[in-house]
Amino acid sequence: MPSDPANPPLFGARVEGETILVKIPLCATDELRRVEVIDFDDVEHDNPPVLWWASGPTTEATRAGIVKLWSGEGFERHDAPLEKSAVPRNLDMSYTDPSGDGRGGVLDLHAVSKATLKSGQYWTSRGPRTGAQIDAQLHCGDST
Repeated sequence: MPSDPANPPLFGARVEGETILVKIPLCATDELRRVEVIDFDDVEHDNPPVLWWASGPTTEATRAGIVKLWSGEGFERHDAPLEKSAVPRNLDMSYTDPSGDGRGGVLDLHAVSKATLKSGQYWTSRGPRTGAQIDAQLHCGDST
């Protein structure tokens, strides 16, 4: 189901130790093919280079849109980990499905790292949300 361009669905993220977990909004019928991360603040390039990518989800968690950045865990193929010093403050994260369609979202890692979250919550630009709340933005299966 296409999202409202004026109100795109929010991606969520949380920091667990040295790990950044991202929750991509997906319906149960959506198929994740590839995720990419670029530096949202890169003004030097018309098309900023991809900092990290992963494709071919292999676990239930990655197929449900939970991605452990920089590790490639849960994917068949992935880029090498990014050096911690090279991680930008604002990430532009996107995914594509087998048709080439997908969604994207910007994550402010400073805000994510400072967020106080309960177990199972992710930080979004509208505050803490559970994975189910992030997916519910898509109105999966709604006939309206």
